[in-house]
Amino acid sequence: MLEIEQVDFANGVKALVWASDAEPGRVTVRVRFGAGYRAFDKDSAVYASLGQSALVGSGLGELGQNEIDRLATGRKLGFNFAINDAVFTLTAQTRSEDVGDQLYLFAAKLGMPRWDKDPVIRAKAAAELAYNTYSTSPGGILNRDLEYLVTGGDPRFATPDPAALKAVTPEGFRAVWEPLLQQGPIEVLVFGEFDQAKVIEQLRLTFGALPARDPIPADVAARVPPFAATEEKPEVVTHRGDANQAAAVVAWPSGGGVASLRESRQLEILTQLFNNRLLEALRERAGASYSPQVFSNWPADLASGGRITALAQLEPEFVPVFFAEADRIAKDLAANPPTADELARVTEPLSQQIRRASTGNQFWLYNLEGATQDPQRVVLLRSLLVDYSQTSPQVMQFLADRYLAKTTPYRLAIIPEGQSLAQAPSGGAALNPAQVAPLGR
Repeated sequence: MLEIEQVDFANGVKALVWASDAEPGRVTVRVRFGAGYRAFDKDSAVYASLGQSALVGSGLGELGQNEIDRLATGRKLGFNFAINDAVFTLTAQTRSEDVGDQLYLFAAKLGMPRWDKDPVIRAKAAAELAYNTYSTSPGGILNRDLEYLVTGGDPRFATPDPAALKAVTPEGFRAVWEPLLQQGPIEVLVFGEFDQAKVIEQLRLTFGALPARDPIPADVAARVPPFAATEEKPEVVTHRGDANQAAAVVAWPSGGGVASLRESRQLEILTQLFNNRLLEALRERAGASYSPQVFSNWPADLASGGRITALAQLEPEFVPVFFAEADRIAKDLAANPPTADELARVTEPLSQQIRRASTGNQFWLYNLEGATQDPQRVVLLRSLLVDYSQTSPQVMQFLADRYLAKTTPYRLAIIPEGQSLAQAPSGGAALNPAQVAPLGR
């Protein structure tokens, strides 16, 4: 197995350190902390998306964004901040000689954050300008609203509209984010080519010197994303773009957690089977080269909240065709096991993809993050290749029955303003545009 060292500091910070020459001169640093989207409620939700835009720019210690930029001159430093299902992350790609400075920047952001007002004001203005531009295409609506809609209108996943943004202030931003930077355990991962003893010492001087962390409140820790109420008829949202552009989404609730991680890997095989069948069906029935996407999201850091999603951007008249074919494929996968040849067309590319990716540091970092809090992730690493590349027709049928056939999916149609959603045709005929009736304004 990999020679990865775990280092535990007296203040509760834990680190995973792997010195590897797989990518000469390159180092990836990731810091996981806090509660992620769990940390927000309806009153603070507007500050979640603004945090992704303004938190890094608000500075640290005596350094504002301009000073940080000057500090980075001649160095390779990164400062990517993200909010995930159950954790916040700081990530950077750096060089062997710059690891110490990178660790200092990340630790200082947590230990002595600065609260410049200008980045918040700029982020607020940019969000106000961008909001309405999302509605000019179905892809924009997907980016803006899909997470919000599929979680049944959970405000944590809403893109703030101008009315919500109007109440945003730099003082409110600090009031929300300052306690969140002090909350929850910290895990630091350093993977790449470096002197391991020196990096451990740098960790001790930076993250190891931070004050003890506040616990995540129990009610916050228990939050999981809800799933939208499901009905036979799809939810319809309109966009202001071209009249020949639309999108369709079908989503099924699945699960989450490390305990069923092996099953979630098998779901990746199932979604690839689904994707291949949906691609063939759309090209046969719609006569066009549409490229649907079917994917699984399984939050390992949460007990539930995952889903399987199928979506495509296509012409409005083919939206009912998409729904009909997705429903037919889901039922068929549950009723009839796939052939061995069909499975091989999925598992062989997955196996090759994993073998290629496993030569890089980031692959192992991604699969091991969170292991200092849940050591089971290390154990499950041993079966990773097998789980993604070996299965049976019966297992696929079982999973399709469990996750696709036994639940009513959420359906979303994004169509142009002035049009309505037609009914799916029978047989193999495509819908005629005349079947889509215009709506009065």
